[in-house]
Amino acid sequence: MLEDLLRQEIKEKGPLPQNRFMELALQHPLYGYYRAHEGVGQDFTTAPEISQMFGELLGLWALDYYEKLGRPQAITLVELGPGRGTLMADFLRAAKVSPSFLRALTLHLVEINPVLKQKQQQLVQYVAVEWHEKIEDIPLSSAPLIMIANEFFDALPTQCFVRQENILYERAVGLHEDALAFMLNPLRQDKGPNQMWEETPAAEAALQAIVERLLKQQGVFLCCDYGYEKGEGESLQALFEGKPSSPLVQIGRSDLTCHVNFGRLKEVALSKGLDVLGPLAQGKFLKNIGLDLRAETLKHNNPLKRASVEAAVVRLTHPRHMGELFKVMAVFSPPSLKPLGFEP
Repeated sequence: MLEDLLRQEIKEKGPLPQNRFMELALQHPLYGYYRAHEGVGQDFTTAPEISQMFGELLGLWALDYYEKLGRPQAITLVELGPGRGTLMADFLRAAKVSPSFLRALTLHLVEINPVLKQKQQQLVQYVAVEWHEKIEDIPLSSAPLIMIANEFFDALPTQCFVRQENILYERAVGLHEDALAFMLNPLRQDKGPNQMWEETPAAEAALQAIVERLLKQQGVFLCCDYGYEKGEGESLQALFEGKPSSPLVQIGRSDLTCHVNFGRLKEVALSKGLDVLGPLAQGKFLKNIGLDLRAETLKHNNPLKRASVEAAVVRLTHPRHMGELFKVMAVFSPPSLKPLGFEP
């Protein structure tokens, strides 16, 4: 059904820019992947699903920032794209070491998937929760803000441009011999070297909304995702039932993602006067906030899980797994309250 809708729009309007294709494939109100599929644990596995340590450590990281804020009576806690709620469940369980922190929290989850929302309702405990479909829907508050996004930006619709022989093209999805196919749609003359690069207006708009909140409320935003600080080329990929697939096959049933341009997000935050730490390799960040000590504690408390804990540490931190490709970046205000984890 979704492919039929794509074909109809192509016939009416011409080839669809890559970001429009991704928007329909992922966010269509009825047939989009993130509207109708659980995804997490089926087509892909995120860090919180690999180990409880990830969410627990982020909970303690946030608690440290709460202490830096001077233990305010109210905190607005937000997670963008919380998946099945695993990260937040582990986060809140670890945060129980500070009853005053839990009492201060007002939790907001930004989620468009009704299937995942039900999972979150089952898992998230200890605090009251409000759900929203957009960052802008979160009520403005005078309370400081702590916001977390793990593998959120990589799923936002991304454009891809190609400059060849001083002509600028945009990568698009059209029809070739009645089959969906990628093609280059010429835009205009554009002098410069031959190159290919990506732009994600949706990511910049999301960060802009976050920046506006931080300027008004103060606090910190922590972004964990896979991507690069500087780079070019195209990175669109699809996963169907846990295996790499063509983005043009199983549309609406495959997860589509692109690498996050941390360098561009950093520029946006800095241009608005906020401070930024990172992006730092995820492996280094997790070790900085206590991964090794937490792993040793878990192995001591349950020797039968030693092998699984050690395997999780490898997956989260080793350069051949998530350790280098995944990055962590913090945007915060005021500059004097530097979040934990970005030490050399």
